[in-house]
Amino acid sequence: MIYAKFHTNSGERIKYHKSSSVWPGIKFAETINKPFIEWIIGNGKKIDFWRDSWATCTPLREQIDHPNHL
Repeated sequence: MIYAKFHTNSGERIKYHKSSSVWPGIKFAETINKPFIEWIIGNGKKIDFWRDSWATCTPLREQIDHPNHL
């Protein structure tokens, strides 16, 4: 994919800027999804990497197989 972005069909490097067809979609999705994405820290004094919920409602330690001492 990167090669195709910076080279012509004949394999020569392009000498002009070739815009991304994906980036406008990413920017559009961000504006729609931004109100639903947040990180609530609380008072900021205690953040527990394994016990806090990061991307789902379930803490990370319950989503993966890990040593019990973590």
